[in-house]
Amino acid sequence: MRLGARLTTQAFSAGAAGVSFVVQPVPGSDQLFVIPIQYLLAASLAKERGAPLSKAAWSQVHQLIWGGGALRLMLGLTLGLIPLAGAVTNALTAFLTTEYLGDYVERALDDPDNPPPALSIQDVLDAISSRFTGRAR
Repeated sequence: MRLGARLTTQAFSAGAAGVSFVVQPVPGSDQLFVIPIQYLLAASLAKERGAPLSKAAWSQVHQLIWGGGALRLMLGLTLGLIPLAGAVTNALTAFLTTEYLGDYVERALDDPDNPPPALSIQDVLDAISSRFTGRAR
């Protein structure tokens, strides 16, 4: 990832995490802030490159943003009932989904005609299992 894109993504991720942490006591309220932040991140990264995202890439961006929102809502309605755990989980998921979104947009802008597929459940399982397998050695 280019340095400018990395810094932009980290700034947006920190903002999304901060807002999610603060508004966590009201379940689902972070969606009002995080979703626009994530769309603004995708548009900002495209503008930095001076290249629009293709229709296929925008379709994936929508899926990533709304899928992340659904994940945050689900966790907020479960772990959100535990005072500090809910706020930390909310902030962490907002940060991670925004980071992944920034990485995805950068990869999509590298090859706008053939954007990479978005994250799948299998990708998540592979990433988790590789972390545990790597530590076991």
